[in-house]
Amino acid sequence: MRWIMRIGAGLLACAVSGVGHAATPVDEAAVLRDTLPNGLRVVIVRDALTPMVATRLVYLAGSAQASADFPGTAHAVEHMMFRGTRDLDANQLNRIIQATGGMANAMTGVDYTQYLFNVAPADLGVILRVEADRMRGIALAPDQWARERGAIEQEVSADRSSPGYRAAEQFNAALFAGTPYAWRGVGTRESFDATDIDRLKQFHDAWYAPNNAVLLIVGDVVPQATLAMVRADFADIPRRTLPRPAKATAVPPLAAHTLSASTDSGVGTVQIGWRVPGLRDPDTATRLILADAINNRRGALGRLSVEGRGLGAFFSYSGRHDWGQAVATIRFPRGGDPARYLADLQAVLADFRAHGVPPAQVEAAKRARVKNAAFDRNSIPGLTQTWLTALVERAVSDPDALVRQYAAVTPAAVDALVKRELMPEQALIQVDLPTDHIAPAHDSGFGGAESFGDKPVPDAPLPEWAQPVLAAPPAPHFAPPSADWILPNGLRLIVRPVHQTHTILLRGRIHENTDLEEPSGQEGVGRLTAGLLPFGTATRDRIATEAAVEDLGSRADLGASFGLAAQTADFGATLALLADTELHPAFREGDLAIVRDKFVRAQRGFLQTPGHAFSRAIRSALVPKDDPTLREATPETIGRLTRNDVVAYFRRVYRPDMTVIEIIGDIEPQAARAAVLSAFGDWTAEGPKPDVTARPIPDPPVANIQMDGEGRTQDRVFLMQTLALRQGTAETTMFDLGNAVLGRGFSSRLFQALRGSSGYVYTVGSTVSTDRTRGMFSIALGADPAKVPRVKAEILSILDDMCHRPVGVDELGRVRAGYLRTMPFADASLDAIALRDVGLATRGLPLDQPDRNIAAVQAATPERVRDLFARTLRPKDLSTFIYGPAPP
Repeated sequence: MRWIMRIGAGLLACAVSGVGHAATPVDEAAVLRDTLPNGLRVVIVRDALTPMVATRLVYLAGSAQASADFPGTAHAVEHMMFRGTRDLDANQLNRIIQATGGMANAMTGVDYTQYLFNVAPADLGVILRVEADRMRGIALAPDQWARERGAIEQEVSADRSSPGYRAAEQFNAALFAGTPYAWRGVGTRESFDATDIDRLKQFHDAWYAPNNAVLLIVGDVVPQATLAMVRADFADIPRRTLPRPAKATAVPPLAAHTLSASTDSGVGTVQIGWRVPGLRDPDTATRLILADAINNRRGALGRLSVEGRGLGAFFSYSGRHDWGQAVATIRFPRGGDPARYLADLQAVLADFRAHGVPPAQVEAAKRARVKNAAFDRNSIPGLTQTWLTALVERAVSDPDALVRQYAAVTPAAVDALVKRELMPEQALIQVDLPTDHIAPAHDSGFGGAESFGDKPVPDAPLPEWAQPVLAAPPAPHFAPPSADWILPNGLRLIVRPVHQTHTILLRGRIHENTDLEEPSGQEGVGRLTAGLLPFGTATRDRIATEAAVEDLGSRADLGASFGLAAQTADFGATLALLADTELHPAFREGDLAIVRDKFVRAQRGFLQTPGHAFSRAIRSALVPKDDPTLREATPETIGRLTRNDVVAYFRRVYRPDMTVIEIIGDIEPQAARAAVLSAFGDWTAEGPKPDVTARPIPDPPVANIQMDGEGRTQDRVFLMQTLALRQGTAETTMFDLGNAVLGRGFSSRLFQALRGSSGYVYTVGSTVSTDRTRGMFSIALGADPAKVPRVKAEILSILDDMCHRPVGVDELGRVRAGYLRTMPFADASLDAIALRDVGLATRGLPLDQPDRNIAAVQAATPERVRDLFARTLRPKDLSTFIYGPAPP
């Protein structure tokens, strides 16, 4: 659909002036809507950016449709939707997900539950059949619930082990007291122990009906043919009589009061919150514009942070269907007096109530919302989320309706909302204080099945309709850029014209390595340099720079990683602003003093956190004592930094011959080259190019480290070791394919053994990372302390199997098929394409590296994967790092 393309100059002008505008017609050739006779609402949106289709099946039932005694029922049903149906057992469903690439997930909200698949277009028919099968009914076998109950309780345990999560939970419960939004939607361990399959079946039968669902399909599809598939799979599912909505109970106005919570963060937080109407309220657009306008860095709230009167200040609005929350937040340094920061925050809000939000900030917020809507059309995931927001959260016809709502907001409406809703007598205040000793939250619960000893069950063949996912897909191909130049000053410029919308993106990266480039005793100078760039140039200060970008309605980011997003007509002006600010910073002494002091205070708190101590222990165990990666900024090194230090670092590191820029979007290569030469052509390098490559390191001795953390009941476990693999080689790609078998995704061996068969963990995964000189393998999971020894033993057994037995031919075939099917998904957004190219170029890899990886994947055999794991991995030499209570 060309709905973004149709937002023309007239609408943009109206957005700025606040005058209304007629609805933009939708391109019906690319968008197809239908409601089946059984009530299922279907929306199909064609976007052929890459061979990918996103399906989102949303049931309008979430935790609010459960009960106060069993708040996690919706969450439990969501989990059980992956444990088999009436026609597919759990193993068959798992193999379908594996063969299609493993891009499956689900999320339970307060008002709805969403099921997500990202698949190749050829697999859409199979996935639609799966979703229809799950709508008809799920297996709900008692043994499967026993396993999944353990996994879901581990999810609860992970949340409850986080002091930050518990603080947010307390704030939420107080703000929404008297409503289902105050419940723990994720559930409790005690309630899950008391939940049986009858309760889960009742919930599924009551709410998982076609007349209570929305099916959204976005991507490389033919809408009419896709609708025919939907009708074939879903039309015969009978509609159901839905439960009557619970009677709305009167919720008294929130009475002002103050709460406190403990945090293990390096900074404290003061929040002032208000319970306000939700996303279905007519004033939602006004609330969102209000939040954007208050957040303007040129405004009073932004100045609290910029001027050093806080470590960050912001305002947000988030909502559910019936209720929402407006929250003003300020962060302060560990050891600071929260009363001082609360007073500053209250003074800013009082000024908004008394004098209104400056109209210029409101108009800037509107301009950004309207113009930035175009960028969602540059991404299949972004476009999908925008349609979900419109259809499910805001209950409007399409994203155009949202844009019209933003354009219609007026400064007077914003000011009226501030006075009506942000009243101090109805404000909830919570202070989160950094604390050295936090008591854990003890929740008893089941925690998993009692053994890994299930007898192997032979795989049942997939039904005939699912057989196509087992076919080997054709090898994808990644198109090269239209242009790839080294400019006279050494800057590398890559250009990809994509006329998806009238927008242009730029992504740039300076190859910086602060571990190697910061002088001794000046640790932190790289961060300080980047932090000063937004403060403007000698001819244009911070306020003027930000005003210029806001007037254009563009986005710009500064630093060693920089970029912009602009409408085509605004690209030249935005690029000039970006280049001037990136290349000619003023580094004023007054600005430096403020930013340096903020960094000192923030770093002092960060270095005292248990999380930092744990991360430091891991790094220290894996690299030699003199390794540059062990360098870290301290309050002392930051506090000694001068303007001369910053200027010297900037001149030495920010240089064109260490920089890659990609421009992608509505522009031709020669025009992009001319624009970059005009903006960056005078940029020159001083001195020899710096060496930014770390030296290789020897394999470290095996380490076993455990730290309690603060307030934790669950262990976070990491098993790690160095690897001899390096970036860009066929061996590394083949190892990555084997790692997909081992530990990447829902269908992997680790996930199925530790969650699918036992319920010992909520999530587990293995990763491999490489660069020019180093490689690292790691496995990460969360489990109750008592289960950790058994979990680790099972992991070692699985690794030993990978090293000594060939992967099954069918298993490798499914994983390879999914690997190849999903590789094009990396091109599902223009931003992702640009970031991939810039990342490859910065690391010294060819831009056709994805095609080389495909060849390595195709060449893999079960024996080659086994042999590679055998000579690369050393399972008995894995170091173990545990953050949480000591296991028995």
